[in-house]
Amino acid sequence: LKDGIDRITTAMSYPPTGLPLILSGNSGVGKSFLAKLTHQYCIQEQIIAPDAPFITLNCAQYFHNPELLSSYLFGYAKGSFTGATADSKGMLESANGGILFLDECHRLNAESQEKLFSFMDTGAFQRMGEGNITRHSKVRLIFATTENLQKNFLRTFLRRIPIAITVPNLNDRSPLELKLHIYHAFINESKRINQPIQVSPWVINRLYNYHYKNNVGELKSMVQILCARVFSQHLMQTNLHVSSETIGSSALTDLLTVNEQELITQTPITFHPDDALADYLKTSPSN
Repeated sequence: LKDGIDRITTAMSYPPTGLPLILSGNSGVGKSFLAKLTHQYCIQEQIIAPDAPFITLNCAQYFHNPELLSSYLFGYAKGSFTGATADSKGMLESANGGILFLDECHRLNAESQEKLFSFMDTGAFQRMGEGNITRHSKVRLIFATTENLQKNFLRTFLRRIPIAITVPNLNDRSPLELKLHIYHAFINESKRINQPIQVSPWVINRLYNYHYKNNVGELKSMVQILCARVFSQHLMQTNLHVSSETIGSSALTDLLTVNEQELITQTPITFHPDDALADYLKTSPSN
């Protein structure tokens, strides 16, 4: 992902409000996670203020009601539609100074795309029912979609988004990244239960060689299920031991289907609540 990350940092740092970018890839590859990390990066590099907002709008939730989607995105004036009992600012205004993340953006209808590319051109927009007032917002835009870009968007819309990044499936990532995703998932579960979790090499190696149809989301779910199973059976223990003997028959059956093609550890690994992923990078090869 190095090239994609370089392009993200380029897009976010370009004055005055960055360049709009779109992340595409299958469900579960981590587009939302990458957008949140981008927000953290912008704060860390002082591109935006420490309290700059990160606001997410899932366009799929309003697919059958484009007017409602438009009202949430751009805001509306009192009386502009039934139920509009007061003026309301939209997410473009709320995200001023920060980042607005539009997930499942292929659900934007043509009218919303046209309004957005007009905003990307000028930084100006109007609330619904407030045609005589022009408003402005300084916001960085990140879009995400699982769909083909050329088939689902207006050409005029795509022309306003100069940075397009494809996020690959988990099994297409580097061996190091796949390993660190596994470690990251176990660290998160250790933080959740506030206990150390010891994982056998048998489990880790099979998770490493597993084919994830639903990408990072599936990996996280598998690790959660493994830990939850062991936790429920060993409530009084201060350390959880995740192994072929403790994970239960269902999870065991899934992992038994995996042929160990490559070993990443031959000894158990213990994850602690205060661990950071950087701790594991120190001992990992730079492959």
